[in-house]
Amino acid sequence: MQNQYKSNNSNGLKVLLLIEHPHYDHDLQNALLTCGYHVYPRLTTCSILKVVDEVIPDVIILDVDKLSNESIHSLVILNQIDPKPMVVFTEFSDQIMIQKLLNSQINAYIVGDKLPHHVGPTIQVAIARFKQVQSLQSELIETKRKLDGRKWIDKAKGILMQHKGLSEDQAYKTLRKMAMDNSQKMDDVAKNIVSVMQAVN
Repeated sequence: MQNQYKSNNSNGLKVLLLIEHPHYDHDLQNALLTCGYHVYPRLTTCSILKVVDEVIPDVIILDVDKLSNESIHSLVILNQIDPKPMVVFTEFSDQIMIQKLLNSQINAYIVGDKLPHHVGPTIQVAIARFKQVQSLQSELIETKRKLDGRKWIDKAKGILMQHKGLSEDQAYKTLRKMAMDNSQKMDDVAKNIVSVMQAVN
């Protein structure tokens, strides 16, 4: 089994193709090559996390009928530490495997269709959905960070108002000046003030 298969009509994207057997059906691989992907076939019995680190794929595609719990667990971990678009192509619908794979945030689950004119759009949609989900998650994380930062700023303002006799506006301006003078974010300055006061008390 070759380590890599290149398409002459390349779109520049690398696909890690996870397969169950060394002598596998090449239909999906050929469809991927036709669509312009660089294909890196690897066995699911290998360490998936190690293979991902080696190949650094843009997309992970599984051409499988069964997956071990260990493989599914690796995909779940991968989704937590280094998320990638993931698409499963299989010959049989397996509700148990689908349920387990949902935890790994797969972007598409396709049964029995490996024709190039279907494979290409399926992967494009999966990648688009993946990017959309990642963008939404980033927005949520940023929103939570801002809300958390605002809480720290409000606490620090309260401390300055109480101990320095400042108005709310003066306390805010003091925090902002301290942040600018120290090249820090306001919420970091606020956390320091709160931490110092908690240590003193």
